[in-house]
Amino acid sequence: QLTITVDVLIAPEKIDDASSLDVKLYGLIVCSKGRQGLLLPDLENIKSVDQQLKVCLKKGGVKKSDPYELYRFKVKRFH
Repeated sequence: QLTITVDVLIAPEKIDDASSLDVKLYGLIVCSKGRQGLLLPDLENIKSVDQQLKVCLKKGGVKKSDPYELYRFKVKRFH
């Protein structure tokens, strides 16, 4: 049986640092110099905020030493 899940992103809000994140509740967007990485919340293999940030930076091709902006967002998940 095939199961389809759709996540609808709620408008992201800019945050100053990753301390206000919760990997179960918030997804993350990283933006730097026209590049962007996005990671949905509550992913099975993401266990910490540090891991969430590291994966999001990698997906966006952004180095940790580069200046970047962070945005968090919630999703409405439909099964």
